[in-house]
Amino acid sequence: MPEMPELEVVRRRLGPRLTGRRIAEVAVSPRLGFLLRATTAQLQGLAGAIAGELWRRGKWLVLDADPVHLVINPMLGGRFQWAQPGEKVMAATVFQVVLDGGEELRYTDTARMGRVYLAEGGDWSQVHGWTDMGPEAVDIGAEEFAGRIRRHPGELKNLLRNQSFVAGVGNAYSDEILHHAQLLPLRKRSTLKPDDVSRLHASTRTVLADAVAAIEAQPDWVSHKQDRSFMRVHMKGGQACPRCGHRISELTARGEVTNFCRGCQF
Repeated sequence: MPEMPELEVVRRRLGPRLTGRRIAEVAVSPRLGFLLRATTAQLQGLAGAIAGELWRRGKWLVLDADPVHLVINPMLGGRFQWAQPGEKVMAATVFQVVLDGGEELRYTDTARMGRVYLAEGGDWSQVHGWTDMGPEAVDIGAEEFAGRIRRHPGELKNLLRNQSFVAGVGNAYSDEILHHAQLLPLRKRSTLKPDDVSRLHASTRTVLADAVAAIEAQPDWVSHKQDRSFMRVHMKGGQACPRCGHRISELTARGEVTNFCRGCQF
């Protein structure tokens, strides 16, 4: 699942290739049209528009095409591919934004769970979950973080993944943040002391910023592939904790993996 760091790098790398280019065509897969929350005709109506800014909000990417915003929530299996003219189209491609000159921004979705919307002007009401999002997890200040966390009960991992608390964190980076903060994922928010909250806030910002830097530094980066080898605990069950050497634990619930260290997370 692409989260804030992956999408931020996509934005930084692909945005300059899009902005100012004329959209020649939008091709929509007839098999995957059920992922669209706009009609095929509406997406095809973007032809002739000038692509504006590519920007990110939480775990969403938005392409401006004044006065319309193409809004994509990739969820579990969504990816963004930059393709050259004539490059083979993957079976999981949902749509292709073909630019003048033939280059394409493609949205693929192997899990078939993502959602694609069109928002008109400043009206985001039709984009499910948009207006409920909290502040960006990588930007929120310590005071606001401490104030907001008091309103959200429950386990810490679920709290971090709650987009109405802070936006941008999913399953993988919640594991990394909690390991960095030395807090157990199943621990209740109500048990946190002020120092724990401060540490969790600092770890949230640090882990996300460091992940963006790590992804940008990957020499073989491509937009539709995901290399998380830099992660310290997520998907490292059974390996040694890089901080204390204890074996990393793994729990699976509803098809999602949680990894943590019982030796140094409390």
